[in-house]
Amino acid sequence: MTNKNAHVGKNHERIFADEVQKNPQTIKDIVSSFTPQVPKRGLRIKIVELEGQHGEKSDVFIRTTGGHNYGANVKSFKGAGFNQVTRMKIDNFVEQFSLSEKFRNIIKNLTLAKAKNSRQNWITAEYADDIVQEINPKAFEIIKYSLLGDDEPELFVLIKSDSKIISIFQMEELLRYLEQSINVQVTPRGVLMLNECFSIQKKGGNGKHDKYSKHDLRHGGNNIQVKMKTGLILKKLNRITAISY
Repeated sequence: MTNKNAHVGKNHERIFADEVQKNPQTIKDIVSSFTPQVPKRGLRIKIVELEGQHGEKSDVFIRTTGGHNYGANVKSFKGAGFNQVTRMKIDNFVEQFSLSEKFRNIIKNLTLAKAKNSRQNWITAEYADDIVQEINPKAFEIIKYSLLGDDEPELFVLIKSDSKIISIFQMEELLRYLEQSINVQVTPRGVLMLNECFSIQKKGGNGKHDKYSKHDLRHGGNNIQVKMKTGLILKKLNRITAISY
């Protein structure tokens, strides 16, 4: 994210943390969605912490009386919503998901070609079948890691800032839906779709503060970016609960 987007994201994480603390019914709804063993009295927030300081996917951590602990991956958006969920250098992406050297070489060449000519598709028709064949068995793993990272938050939170509504979901339910809807394909515009909600593309951006040339694979604009249609997720899933703020 840019510094501006990171600042906006952190503000919305704080809004979620504050609103959960102000709404005792919310934590009861969350806990009861995971377990029937919810005390009728005495269940309350013990602590809410802002996390995500070292690349974790849990932006907020909720600790309750009774030992119920939940990490929350928080995304905020306006309008239809199209959020970055992770980004990596090409080599890191290949290594993280155990992709082939052939894939590495193709993606590097395609990325450099698009860096030199922004009007060109990232994934060209010539290589579309090879890319789809390679990514298809890895698609859900890519989605899962993009949402869970290594710390594996239990909650997924969407904040629609233009309507001021916080929607809270079970991460497990979101992952079930995303796994069932895998449909890897390259669009006519050269974007690699994993399903209707998740896509992979070249990061892009002018990176005017980047010390590397935009034609250098080390330039941030040549990273691989996984993106999510947040507004579509909101329409597809049943939420645990919602908070208006």
